Amino acid sequence: MDPLTGAILAWALHPTFDPNHLGQFSAQDWRNRAVTDPYEPGSTLKIVMAAAALEEHVMSPDTLIYGGEGQMAVAGTIVHDPAKTSWMTFSEAVAQSSNVGAIKVAMELGQDRVFEYLRAFGFGEKTDIDLPGESSGILREPSKWSGRSLSSIAMGQEIAVTPIQMVTAMSVVANGGWLMTPYVVSSVLDSQGQAILSKDPLPKRRPISPETAGALTRILETAVETGTGKRAK
Repeated sequence: MDPLTGAILAWALHPTFDPNHLGQFSAQDWRNRAVTDPYEPGSTLKIVMAAAALEEHVMSPDTLIYGGEGQMAVAGTIVHDPAKTSWMTFSEAVAQSSNVGAIKVAMELGQDRVFEYLRAFGFGEKTDIDLPGESSGILREPSKWSGRSLSSIAMGQEIAVTPIQMVTAMSVVANGGWLMTPYVVSSVLDSQGQAILSKDPLPKRRPISPETAGALTRILETAVETGTGKRAK
């Protein structure tokens, strides 16, 4: 996706099928899975938690977080963290894709703000892309969350998103804070080459400020450059 406009630049699906011979393929193969099939996003959702924390000023890049040496008690269970760190900065927690760090960030935000930002980034609603069969994904209201839900959602569990929702949400960080409407067709021409339909970029809303988008981008770029963000990549 072009993050500045929402234009889809490339799209690949598997399995494939030949639309000229539909009968030779299962109906399961006909689905455009990037818009129809929600899945648990896992650690990719931590980017949204990080953006919310910076925007709400509950975290700064240098805020210290105790990593619990790689584990944390949550709702009668133990969450394990491959990072296995003691103290780390917020930037390091993002770079290492720390489970404990993400949970503590979500706890600082609280369930209402976490839900608010998930909705603001486009989860739980259709992107309105110009393709049929789009799913809204799954995002339950906080009133239906369990004692474990906030921590699970912080790690990208107990929520289901489509690939098109995820790439659209990540573009918010890349374009300075705007949630764009994705589209496949930019124009339709008649036989004379004249445009009979054209589509301009359509922003939906601005979940985060340019300053937040810039700060998070710098954290991610540093993680990639230094090699500390292998899991975050």
